[in-house]
This record gives sequence, structure tokens and C-alpha cells, in this order.
Amino acid sequence: MDHCAVCGAEEFIPYNCRYCGGVHCVYHRLPENHECPNIAQARAPRQNVQLERRRTGTTLRLVRSPRIAMMPGREILALSVAWIVLGISFSTRWMYLGWLSQPVAFLEIFLLTLLIIGTGFLGHELAHKLVAQRYGAWAEFRLWTIGAIMALAFAAIPPGNVVFAAPGAVYIASRSRYLADVMDRKTNGIVSLVGPLVNVAAAGVAGLLYAGLSAARIGMTISGFNPLLWAIQINLWLGAFNMIPLFILDGQKVLSWNKTIWALITIPLWTATALSILLLFP
Repeated sequence: MDHCAVCGAEEFIPYNCRYCGGVHCVYHRLPENHECPNIAQARAPRQNVQLERRRTGTTLRLVRSPRIAMMPGREILALSVAWIVLGISFSTRWMYLGWLSQPVAFLEIFLLTLLIIGTGFLGHELAHKLVAQRYGAWAEFRLWTIGAIMALAFAAIPPGNVVFAAPGAVYIASRSRYLADVMDRKTNGIVSLVGPLVNVAAAGVAGLLYAGLSAARIGMTISGFNPLLWAIQINLWLGAFNMIPLFILDGQKVLSWNKTIWALITIPLWTATALSILLLFP
């Protein structure tokens, strides 16, 4: 595990300074925060970010800036790797059900799973990023290599029903060069909550489509695989898993902000997830 060169904090997903190559935590990631010897090479983010100084309570507001939503190549690569890892992990259970004997059908299932993960996982992470940026924070998805390996390892255990869905996360921090304080618990809790809520919404949309098509007696089965049922299961699982109040998961930040909101979201979500596993898994 890496440690920040400034404060020594253990970092599961460290930030490597592009100017000096040093390893830093999220709070010391900026060149000016770790006294980067090559700080002169750093671009002044003041040209790209416009912050509104007006406050509402303790929450900082962001004025929309064209460049703030741009994603660097390393972030696109990290998201792509995590997306593929989760696609493989969630597809493995079908391998144990004998689908490898039907390679074309298994390929169809894998591609459909990637599509479903694309809406669930990418929607979840991009929701964190965009809302954090809306509050004026720096936000970037970082791949957690150990988490990605664990996801594949758990999925490889027969019958492949257990998935450790944490190949990375969106790292968020106040733009401390311009702001005197860090994000408060409420803001951090709201930013964390939007990810699981996107999964709940995606599962709800898939459920409504499934109910509507079933009522109209329109089949959606492809090679014996129903993508809408799979979308419900995956999105519920992603949302429920991330609401666990441990580790670097969203649930820990939501619980720290408001225990009532955490319980109102987490308990029904885990109940729905358990029911989907019992009723929808073949």
C-alpha cells in the first residue's frame, strides 16, 4: 500500500504528481500542497475554473466552466479498465452455468452485460464526478488495482455469484488553492449518495420496462438470457454494495453525514437486492 510523501497517510488509490512523480494523498495531490519542486511547470487552474464566492450555509457553489467537465486520458483509461473488469466479473456466473459450451451465446451475454454495466457503473461514477464538480470540487475516477484483481478473484470462485464491485472510485477534494476549507460532511454525503441513487433509478427503469413488456407479452430473452432482469439485479447490487458503511464506500460518507438518510436508503435497497437474488436468479 502506498503512503503520501507529505503526511504519510495510507492511500488505496494514490495520486502520482505528473510534475515530480511523487505519491500523494487526495489532500496533497496539488503541486502547491506538497511543495512540488517542478511547480513552475504546473498550469494555473485559475484559467479553467470559475468559482462563485457566495455561500449558502457551508456549501460552495460552482459556476459552470467548459473545461471542468473534461476528462483526462488517464481517467478514461481507468474507467474503461474498471468497466471491462466488472463486465467479466458479472459474466463469470454464466460460465459456470454451462454457457462456455455455447460461445456465441456467451459472447452475446458478455456484450449485454458490458452494456448494462456501462449504464450502471459508469452512470454511478459519473454522477459522483459531475455533482462534486457542481459543488466546486476536484473529482477524478482512479483505478484501484487491488480492487480490480479482487473483483476477478471473487468472480472466479464457483458458482460465480459473489462479486466484489470496487475496482476504483471517484476521488474528490476541495480545490484548496482557492478555497480555505475542505468539503463539509453534508456536501460529501450528497455527492456520495447520488451514485447509488443512479443505480436505484436504473433498476427502476429496467423494472418498469420488464413489467410493460411482460404485460404486452413481448419477449426480451436473448439466448435464454433476459437483459432487463440482469439490469435490475446488477444495478440493485451495485447500489446496495456501495451503501455498505465501510472502507472507502459511499455508505461510510452518507452515514457520517446523516444516519437517518443512510438507513432510509440502505435498508430498502438491501431488501430489494436480496429479493432480486432469490426471485430472479436462475
